[in-house]
Amino acid sequence: MKNTILLILFLGIISCNAQVIPMKADYTEVPDNAYFKDTDNFLDKFVGTWKYQNGNEQLTIILKKEIKHDYHGIYSDVLYGEYKYVNNLGQTLVNTLDKIDFAYTSKSYHNIIGATFITNNELPICTNCNNGEFRVKSTFKDPDIGGLINSRVVFRYIDSTTIKVKVLGSNGRVTNNPNDNLPDQPRVPAMEYTMIKQ
Repeated sequence: MKNTILLILFLGIISCNAQVIPMKADYTEVPDNAYFKDTDNFLDKFVGTWKYQNGNEQLTIILKKEIKHDYHGIYSDVLYGEYKYVNNLGQTLVNTLDKIDFAYTSKSYHNIIGATFITNNELPICTNCNNGEFRVKSTFKDPDIGGLINSRVVFRYIDSTTIKVKVLGSNGRVTNNPNDNLPDQPRVPAMEYTMIKQ
């Protein structure tokens, strides 16, 4: 009887484990309780503090990795982060770097979050990438402009000291107040930035 109870308990624990799917794998259906795992630690290459500078213009990004982030019952390893942008006049337009270690109830509250693996032929197309080269697409939020639609950033690993960061513009903005006069694009210009590890 004791062995039967232990066997049932053991089988119950095994059945609760998520089905592991490598993040770089092609898949058409996502099973319940799936876990998209960074099996080769590709995301680790992006972790750290990165900086772009061109005259007075600066973009600084801090990225960290979370293992098994919960997206309502589907799990994935993700990058999350914060950033600071200073325009060419030397004005700081956005600075959320101090929020990188804030104890949010979910990493989804960070201004950079996610990790969708895309190849050179997936949007945005990368003509300088090698065939089959992976990049990482994440959500890119402007903390003072809520409701931006599909504002994204794409990270491309070059080497241990350099990444390319492509900020994509928004497809507009959803608002309940059409008179709020907020822009429909993030304040960081949509372009590709070459960033150096700090």
